[in-house]
Amino acid sequence: MTGRWTFALITPDGVVGEVFDSIVELLQRNGFAVVTGRVLQLDLPTMMRVYRASETVDPENDPFARLYGSGAACLLLLHRAAGEACATLTRCKGATRPDAAQPGTVRYLGENVILNLLHSPDDPGNAARELSILVGQEAAERYRAEAMSGVLRGAAALRASLPATHGWEAISGPVAVNRIRRRIGQQFAPGDEGLQAALDDERDRIAVCRTSGERRLVAERANPSIQRRLTSLGLGELAGAPPDQAVLAEHGIFVSKLEQLVLDTRDA
Repeated sequence: MTGRWTFALITPDGVVGEVFDSIVELLQRNGFAVVTGRVLQLDLPTMMRVYRASETVDPENDPFARLYGSGAACLLLLHRAAGEACATLTRCKGATRPDAAQPGTVRYLGENVILNLLHSPDDPGNAARELSILVGQEAAERYRAEAMSGVLRGAAALRASLPATHGWEAISGPVAVNRIRRRIGQQFAPGDEGLQAALDDERDRIAVCRTSGERRLVAERANPSIQRRLTSLGLGELAGAPPDQAVLAEHGIFVSKLEQLVLDTRDA
């Protein structure tokens, strides 16, 4: 069976609109499994290469440039045992204009032709080409092998790494650090179950806290073991709590503007 892998790119409007769960559920109903994924920061030059576009645009006023710069995107690597992954995902995605998309497709949930939630490649050749543009050749080859193998790490950990957009989690320093550390793991140690388990345990303990002081105490207790884990993986320069934002930027780890503010004011 051929064509068992592809990827879906949830654009920033989809992340902020919190349609991650709806998209994953729709994909699962159509035979897809989320193998792995990664939080990304998109930009217009990258997406112009993805779309093979050559026209000159105004990065200050072009709506696509403003969309891609507005926040996190989420890359999902997908396996479909029955094959025809790209063609099936194109049908699941739906028409470019949400008002023309059929119920039961992703873009039926969209707002307009710009804010239409999802990009996916049309065929296997474009899937390989576009993935290399988005994450680099080396990472793309690793992701493609994982997606073809169908060895799953699932969607739950990926969802837990997305920036919080509302509620107490959106302004919690310990939560921001936990989510950023998950993104570090996605990029540099995606198969390390020990790091994943430690971050899951910290998140679960934070979730039952009622005050910021309790959350800070949980994080302080969990931090040494998580730091040791990151250091043992060769990620010592990213093991700070919080990690140095300049080092995060150097390594291409996404940090939202609200997360930057939370980290900058955590001791204020």
